[in-house]
Amino acid sequence: MHSTDTAAAVAAAIGDAGSIFIAAHENPDGDAVGSLLGLRSILLSLGKRVHAATPTPPPARFRFLEGFDAISTDPPAERPDLAIALDCDGADRLGKLKNALLAAETVVDIDHHGGTNTFGEIRLVDPSAAATAMLVMDVAHELGMQRPTPEQASALYAALIADTGCFRFTNTSPAALRLGAELVAAGADPSDLSRRVFTIRPMEAVRLEARALSSLTLIDGGVAIATLAREDFAQTEASAELTEGIIDDFRDAIGVRAAVLLKESEPGTWQVSMRGDRVDVATVAREFGGGGHRYAAGCTIEGSRDDVTARLAAALQDAVREAPDA
Repeated sequence: MHSTDTAAAVAAAIGDAGSIFIAAHENPDGDAVGSLLGLRSILLSLGKRVHAATPTPPPARFRFLEGFDAISTDPPAERPDLAIALDCDGADRLGKLKNALLAAETVVDIDHHGGTNTFGEIRLVDPSAAATAMLVMDVAHELGMQRPTPEQASALYAALIADTGCFRFTNTSPAALRLGAELVAAGADPSDLSRRVFTIRPMEAVRLEARALSSLTLIDGGVAIATLAREDFAQTEASAELTEGIIDDFRDAIGVRAAVLLKESEPGTWQVSMRGDRVDVATVAREFGGGGHRYAAGCTIEGSRDDVTARLAAALQDAVREAPDA
């Protein structure tokens, strides 16, 4: 259940602030970008001075959302009255924006992850929420917003379907479906947005996916691991953001209990995405300094491909053994 008292506290802090810095996590996903842009638009409509940023650039495939080009990768030039972190699962995921955000007079943490890394003076953290966008809407309602604009609705709907897999994942709740209906009624186009978020992609992404799937290995315990090395990105002329969705193409294969995609961002540095079929991959991610949701998490690991693969495989095999039968 959402904490409306805390949403009211966030709304009160917004009301008292003139300048507001809002930021989402590094390597932002659809929920982070959509929540950031939806909240930015809402704050601007209230006459606030808003600086919106992510520590690493947001994926270009979300450029269709209003305000995308206003997202910075730098902190604001001056200390803001209020700072709001979105979808971060801990301040460390703010990367180079962390110090500037925590230096604000008041800091708000809005998140739906289930970790213990909450921070700030006001914490609207609800692991039962399917997406951070749901909590943004709680705040919007407390601010007196009766109906979002079509642009706001589109940003928040994109965020909602990104984290629910277009209402396919286990976190899809009655509340998530009700919010989806509210946003569609306000002008979000479900057909167009689902295509933009999940389907439309450049040919470079298709070639990159082919390389990932050709590397796919299923090891004992039902752990499927695919890797993309730096040469894969170079030879397909694909950027790291084009890996979005690749893991979903093998996570549901029969016999897979845990799916892993390793992406080499720098020599010997691997960005790891994990998905679990009733397997707690968030605990595994935290073992390696990462975090996320129970069945969808990630981390960064340094080492050779073979070493990183072996370490992850061992940890995930343990997690599979501790999980209930599929």
